[in-house]
Amino acid sequence: MNYRHKLQYLLVQKLKISNQEVKNALAGGLIQVDDEVVSDNCLVGPYQKVMYGKTMVQDPSEFVYMAYYKPRGIECTLNLAIANNLAQALPKEAAHLFYAGRLDKASEGLLLLTNDGFLYNKIIQPERKLPKIYLVKLEKPYTADFKDKMEAGVEILGTITLPCKIELINLDSFKIELTQGLNRQIRRMCFALGNYVTELKRISIGSIELLNLKPGDYRFLSEHEIEQLQKL
Repeated sequence: MNYRHKLQYLLVQKLKISNQEVKNALAGGLIQVDDEVVSDNCLVGPYQKVMYGKTMVQDPSEFVYMAYYKPRGIECTLNLAIANNLAQALPKEAAHLFYAGRLDKASEGLLLLTNDGFLYNKIIQPERKLPKIYLVKLEKPYTADFKDKMEAGVEILGTITLPCKIELINLDSFKIELTQGLNRQIRRMCFALGNYVTELKRISIGSIELLNLKPGDYRFLSEHEIEQLQKL
């Protein structure tokens, strides 16, 4: 279910005015939602423009959405006290954004960056089972039953991982699609099956792909990509 507010509640919270003042504004034709005057206490979604006279109450155009290629060796943290932190690595255009979908220091690939807290919360919620795809290289060739065991679920961290999809690339590399995000999950799964991960790169989160980005590069998401995320 999409998060929505009653218009009156939103105006009271954002403008710090009374309920009666909001009712008077609605009756007086001072409130616009998506550039249309409204007079009733309707539901308002997080991506709708809301105006009180000439005052912008909610402006979805302020949201920023980026795809960023986190290089290997960068810690997924905005804590400046930690060495090689993400805050120092991000371009200045993304300095005010949060990352959604962390990667461990030794891993690389796609992070989503945004100041849209509503979307951020949806992306990180485990129950949504948002699919993520990774390219993985192993220290040594995998065994004949590796694919079947990985797809069925592996015991790590006191639990059995959810079923996943594996596409074998060559004798020591594969592509994996996960719908959960346990701590260092892929590395732990491979270790439980007697192998080590030497390279790990995330190439997609949901419908958003890394495409041709290089380590440290970023791109703004297209309108279509943003719409797909907002439908989660």
